[in-house]
Amino acid sequence: MRRQYLFIWVILLVILLNACSSQKVGVYDDLNKKKMEKSFDKYLGTPYKWGGTEAGRGVDCSGFTSGVYQDQGIIIPRTSRMQYTVGDAVSRNELKYGDLLFFDTLGKGVSHVGVYTSGNKMIHASSTKGVTEVPVSTDYWMKRYIGARRLTGSDLRSGEVGGEFHLLPKAYPLRVRRLIDVPTADIIENRFIGLDIQNDAEGNLRVAGSVSIWNRWEWGLEFQVNQFLGHNIDEFGFELPFINTKFRLWEQKGKYMPSLAIGSESNSRIWTVTTDTNDVEIVENRWSPPRNVYVVASYKYDQFKKLRLGRGRLSAGFAQTDLFVYHDTSASYDGAKDAFLFMGLEQQVTRRLLATIELDHLFLKDVGATLNVGINFALNNSSSIAYTWRNVGAKERSLERAMQFSYILEY
Repeated sequence: MRRQYLFIWVILLVILLNACSSQKVGVYDDLNKKKMEKSFDKYLGTPYKWGGTEAGRGVDCSGFTSGVYQDQGIIIPRTSRMQYTVGDAVSRNELKYGDLLFFDTLGKGVSHVGVYTSGNKMIHASSTKGVTEVPVSTDYWMKRYIGARRLTGSDLRSGEVGGEFHLLPKAYPLRVRRLIDVPTADIIENRFIGLDIQNDAEGNLRVAGSVSIWNRWEWGLEFQVNQFLGHNIDEFGFELPFINTKFRLWEQKGKYMPSLAIGSESNSRIWTVTTDTNDVEIVENRWSPPRNVYVVASYKYDQFKKLRLGRGRLSAGFAQTDLFVYHDTSASYDGAKDAFLFMGLEQQVTRRLLATIELDHLFLKDVGATLNVGINFALNNSSSIAYTWRNVGAKERSLERAMQFSYILEY
């Protein structure tokens, strides 16, 4: 019994230590535009110098952005890659003055940063022209654009120098492209490969990889090895690979229009199903219905500031499936597609901890709704570990427990 709860106690301990180590003294609510404009005037024309931080003498891209915010009394991380971990993600059509824009100029993930001004322009430290203002709607920047972060609204803690405050990440950048089983409208970012390794309580091992194209279209492949870490040697073996693809139509627009994506996947899971026939209990394994085609919308919100819970996201969608794969014989297939609904909720609890709950297979005949819950803990900016419970409260399906390690690999 103690071993079953050991993992949960370790997570709670790390959360408490993390909470105690970061002294919160306020929130960075107001950006001083006049002071930032003076900073821009001070830096404009400064030549590019790798590692430089001095206005007029030489700065690099992240040295410029950190210097501009230091003039605001705000200390942010020194490198562009670390600056991408602070603040809140902002969609491209919701940019405001002072937002940080991030680009992949070397083919290895985040490598360049600038400050958004207005009219699709930014000020940045160019390696050839120094600190200058340029349009960001050109092909060069659009192809290399990764994302934007808004620093206002983030927690602060006091620094060693009076009047200076260190910006704390509101949340580690957990890249949740799918919840437990329910997909979201997000895709993996350009120039990254996603790797997921999952082991369930039965000893089955799943390894999944995914990669994006044009920062909009994602492809994935998943393998399952039955009893890889289990005890039933007779059932050891490989399943046919699962494939999936997802195309994001648009990002969330404003407060009311959620992001939207369409996709398809053959991913299924082996459920242990118990049925009663003539007072005889029959236990068998069945594949869960795959999401052959689906459309999903995801809406991000930030409604619990007073509770300090951070942001959350609601995802919901519609899918079609071939129900015959769930039944024990193909004779159950009636030749028609079966439709169902799904929805999932993710809520940031602390900067490192994300809680997830989802309802799947809603209104799908002969199957019944599936309730899954889980927790996702960020180890660092690139990796996380999750513990999930599937088929919670189901009468016919057995409860499935699994642990998953996720890693984002830049290339």
